[in-house]
Amino acid sequence: MATYQTTYGNAPRKGLHGQIASEEKANKISRTVETTAGIKFGQPVQRGVADHGVAPFATGGKFIGIAVLTPNVLPDVAPAGGYAQFVTGAFLTSGQMYVRAGGAVSDGDAVYYNPTTDAYFNAAGAGIVGPIPDCFFDTSGSNGDIVEISLKHRSA
Repeated sequence: MATYQTTYGNAPRKGLHGQIASEEKANKISRTVETTAGIKFGQPVQRGVADHGVAPFATGGKFIGIAVLTPNVLPDVAPAGGYAQFVTGAFLTSGQMYVRAGGAVSDGDAVYYNPTTDAYFNAAGAGIVGPIPDCFFDTSGSNGDIVEISLKHRSA
């Protein structure tokens, strides 16, 4: 019989980018991805053109939620690690989510997103969208760390 895993780290992985952190008061909705590039897990979205459609969040757009990581998406469908165009995806409208920090962030900071690096920041900058409405960092971390954000449940 094959051996699957023989070594373990000192601590389990904290979470994955786009993974629901807790279900304390989470709400998710289903929407159809409109853009040809698709939507990455953990990416914020806005209202699309069609009924129940979504597109990547841009400054001035009407924010809806953040794409939820799901194992049900086929790995060979573009984009890898996200929802392809015309796929119905799950989007968190309120609750807790794990995301990757793009720099040093602190508990209570406002949340911004860089679509190029697929990471979250606590300040505006070139190519960065936000702030994401009613969204705050719920844990602190450094560049590359998995941190928790709270959507509509916390305040600074």
